[in-house]
Amino acid sequence: MLLVDDDARPARTLAHMLGEDGYSVELAFDGASAIERIGRVPELDVLVLDYMLPHVNGLAVASYARSRWKSIPIIFLTSYLEVLRRATSTLSPPIVLLCKPLSYGDLTRELDRIVPVA
Repeated sequence: MLLVDDDARPARTLAHMLGEDGYSVELAFDGASAIERIGRVPELDVLVLDYMLPHVNGLAVASYARSRWKSIPIIFLTSYLEVLRRATSTLSPPIVLLCKPLSYGDLTRELDRIVPVA
């Protein structure tokens, strides 16, 4: 999983919690770094990201990921729920949208549905 959020402290905490629960997590703190990682092999099993990111926004990162891997599961963690709902409504497979402040239980339920724990 690639977790992309520019708020480093909460992102590291979330990555640690997910790691404790058995998920393999890589971190990126801006859109450009996320795109650079997506451009490398191996393929990611899931992309979890914020919408508002420095350099490149989360929607552009998600679009790039889908251009590389058509069916990669994507979860947005965002305060811009309505903006993203309109922008992603026609994507297939659908993108999961979770509101900030994040409920860890909601995230792990989605992750468990999408990708099994490593």
